[in-house]
Amino acid sequence: MNRASKGFGLAGVLATVVFLVVTAVMSASANSTVVDSQVIQITSK
Repeated sequence: MNRASKGFGLAGVLATVVFLVVTAVMSASANSTVVDSQVIQITSK
């Protein structure tokens, strides 16, 4: 029981870390995409 709850805790922590990393990467890529489009619009003017 102890080992099972500990394993679930580790799995939960790993899942949370992976989720946070994926969210950070997606938000970063989304922000860079917005910045790139804004730069293109500014330079095209």
